[in-house]
Amino acid sequence: MKILIVCGDYFNQSNGLSLSTQRFVEQFKRLGDEVRVLSSDYGGISEYSVPVMRIPLVDGIMDQQNYHFAKPLRQIILESLSWAEIVHIEDPFPLSMETAKLASQMELPITGTFHLYPENMTASVPIFDFPLSNRNIMNVFRWGVFQYCSAIQCPTEKVRERLEKCGYRSKLCVISNGIPSDIIADLPSTSQNDCFTVISVGRYSNEKDQMTLMKAILACHHAADIQLILAGRGPLEDQYRAFGQSLPNPPIMRFYTQKELLKEVRRADLYVHCANVEIEGMSCMESFAQGTVPLIADSELSSTSAYAITEKNRFKAGNVEELASKIDYWFEHQDELPTMGQRYIDLAKTLTIEESAKKVRHMMLNAIQEKRQSASSRGISPS
Repeated sequence: MKILIVCGDYFNQSNGLSLSTQRFVEQFKRLGDEVRVLSSDYGGISEYSVPVMRIPLVDGIMDQQNYHFAKPLRQIILESLSWAEIVHIEDPFPLSMETAKLASQMELPITGTFHLYPENMTASVPIFDFPLSNRNIMNVFRWGVFQYCSAIQCPTEKVRERLEKCGYRSKLCVISNGIPSDIIADLPSTSQNDCFTVISVGRYSNEKDQMTLMKAILACHHAADIQLILAGRGPLEDQYRAFGQSLPNPPIMRFYTQKELLKEVRRADLYVHCANVEIEGMSCMESFAQGTVPLIADSELSSTSAYAITEKNRFKAGNVEELASKIDYWFEHQDELPTMGQRYIDLAKTLTIEESAKKVRHMMLNAIQEKRQSASSRGISPS
């Protein structure tokens, strides 16, 4: 296939949406497809590059999410569409909106991946974070982009259910974003740390909710013997550093490269994932692929808790007391960590990006076939 991937911030190295897209592009190429990318020129130059787009008022929100809009230049979009056999949309923003509309007019098959809830953006701006606003944004996503997609990749069943409830009428295919097989460990590591080490990975922001984790560690019976690592960066860094001074061992806070991060995660005793708004927690998945046992927040707007193997791997999002109790449990039952870590490695092996890419590719092939059959039935020569 000639696959056109549309992703406004494709080269971003610290955004889960962008990293997932990069990995799928690599897999499609390995499967023999020709792939080109339509994106902004922020951080790199794709086959079809457009400038970054600035939008007053919205820019502040997107800066907090470390995401950059791409300017929808019609000439570049048309050039990319003249080459493509199928268009795959990765975000619901202006470049994707214009591309989906023009691709539909040209009778090109269109598919997409749903990566982002409205709450991922509005959680950082409380004035916009209320049900009616978020529902309206979901409608904008649907009418602006996803109504044009014959099929949409939903990373989890919970995502599929929400899209269905919000009136999305495309074929909704549950396919994980996947874990690169080359980062899945063979065996859990044996901790060599002086303290029981808890790590959490994610942007310092409201929806990632690292504050609950710090409060929980402060409430732990074994707080004096716990070292927390908060891997990331973001708008709440000053607030987190200030609160962290109240812990017996102040948290280590810094941004890690991907290679550094995998090393730190593997050295940790426990991974805690507090996010209460999330499509699919890539950082959590990549951590348990290392054999590091997770404790995962269970929230209506997060699917990651689906990967909790037992109740000892799950806590109610925002519940400080429950999280503290379960951290204490794993501290007191460290002999159980290797066995549980191996179970998580085995789970990771069922969630590889290699298998996910094959499923998404099959979804695309079906979309092409359906478009050709539809065009043929109407007497239209297929693109």
